[in-house]
Amino acid sequence: MPDMSIDECIKALMVELASDLEPWDLPSASERKAVSDFLQCQIPAKEAAFTYTRDAIAENNRDDTWFLICHVAQDLPETQDALIDLTRAILALPDESYASGKSKSWSSDGKADLHCTLRDEWDGASDSLRANTTPPRPRELVNITTFIARLRSEGLITTNHFDKAIIFIALELEDSVPVMDTYLLAVSSYLKWAGRQVFIESSKDDSNPGPIMRKAMKTEEGIGRWEFWKLRLTALGNDESMSQEVRNAASSVLVRMTELESA
Repeated sequence: MPDMSIDECIKALMVELASDLEPWDLPSASERKAVSDFLQCQIPAKEAAFTYTRDAIAENNRDDTWFLICHVAQDLPETQDALIDLTRAILALPDESYASGKSKSWSSDGKADLHCTLRDEWDGASDSLRANTTPPRPRELVNITTFIARLRSEGLITTNHFDKAIIFIALELEDSVPVMDTYLLAVSSYLKWAGRQVFIESSKDDSNPGPIMRKAMKTEEGIGRWEFWKLRLTALGNDESMSQEVRNAASSVLVRMTELESA
């Protein structure tokens, strides 16, 4: 959403979401105001966190707490620094701030809820891109990937799910090939922010290979996931049938992987 103010972005987002969600599933007025005021530096992160979560506390329902934050991170990537601060403030809320008398914790359960929302948002952007649905929004995939990677690097999400899943889909599934340029931009961004975690996880895991990796394993006996990804990127970088954008991106990602090995 180029050249939009924070309020205009949120208003446009609400219009878009209203076509897909029931009214009671839309971000509440207090959520919208908290995000808007905080991003415009009108209130500090701690106050925004309490305001943002007010309805979840009152309704004893926290399932959609992260919905608006994730969507703004996709549509206005320049706000991600501030949204990370807001996420940190929400996760630091005292346990009793959520549904008095309940044994819930923002610090533990909040991370699980955040992971679920991020996974839903990333899967939705990825599935839409691979299915070539209308309208295509490749930047959404790159932006939500960047947000996830930055949260991962800050320790605000601790699950290792994304460390494998993002590159798995990009490099091991055949239906990703037509949109490889977008996937490689997403992979590059993830490796920039959370590459060390990816290296650690993929170096010890070659389970459940995708179709392209399975083919490679027939000729490259004992090949691990990290090594396969490097071979795949080398092949993409040398494939003259691919666009120059894809070839350049593949070479760039390969350089980053090599850097991570010696870090």
